[in-house]
Amino acid sequence: MDKLRALTTFIRITRAGSFSKAARELGVTPQAASYQVKQLERWVGVRLFNRTTRKLSLTEEGVSFYGTCVTAVDAIDEGVRNLHDATEEAFGKVRVAAPHGLCWRFIAPSIGRFLERYPRVSIELIVQNQVPDLVAQSIDVGILGDPLPENSMVARRIGTVQHVLCATPAYLKRHGTPRVMEDLRRHRCINLRNWITGQIVPWTFQKGDSVVTEDMAANLTTNDGDSALQAVLNGAGIALVSTFRIAPYIRSKRLKALLIGYVSQQYGLYVYMPRRIQIPKKNRLLADFLFDELRNHPDLQAFTPT
Repeated sequence: MDKLRALTTFIRITRAGSFSKAARELGVTPQAASYQVKQLERWVGVRLFNRTTRKLSLTEEGVSFYGTCVTAVDAIDEGVRNLHDATEEAFGKVRVAAPHGLCWRFIAPSIGRFLERYPRVSIELIVQNQVPDLVAQSIDVGILGDPLPENSMVARRIGTVQHVLCATPAYLKRHGTPRVMEDLRRHRCINLRNWITGQIVPWTFQKGDSVVTEDMAANLTTNDGDSALQAVLNGAGIALVSTFRIAPYIRSKRLKALLIGYVSQQYGLYVYMPRRIQIPKKNRLLADFLFDELRNHPDLQAFTPT
């Protein structure tokens, strides 16, 4: 008996729900498919299917055996893919999606090293401040923050992002440093409009189990985080800005984080790929590359006030 063929036939029949449909998919006659199952049942010593003229279902033993078979065949398929990966060169186009601020900070600066390593791969960067439609836009790899769309992607966390109040030392020298929440209302504030919902993002802070949300009156409102950052850097006022944007300016002392007794909540940043059965080598290589490049990036670590 060809055991691998018999196991493959058993899996295909189970998935198809019928001998005749599975036989067509396998390119054999229903009699040949039935013979393979009979041989398999003789080998394992139990009946695998309950068969009537109208219905086909697995026996209790068949259900258990099917799980074992799928695991084994998947492991074989993975082994074959690994062998192919070891011997075949990656090639083809990879479509990569990320919001503007993340793309130019983290993807674009590192992508040259990937292309040097894999010269037959080409990359198309889709830079957009919206959650991508993975199917309609044919996205292969991307970077996105919480909350992720449910069940549509396989994601690995690469870092942590918070929002931190900040201003320039020159602004604080002129207008004073806020010490508590109420002090912020006497300052020029910069608001951000969410590019997904179109709503003004409230200033939200956490202290222990307490969460405080404030709608701040603003002298400037923008729907672009980098525009808000530039305004802060040039003395326009105080803003609640993503840590990955302000981290280098905090280190260089161009900006000062304002500590008012509260901190913002943390959320994750992820490298993702669409959920699919087989992922091309070029896609996996780029996702692994970005994960390795970014997970230790100093601007994507949990913020530590200084």
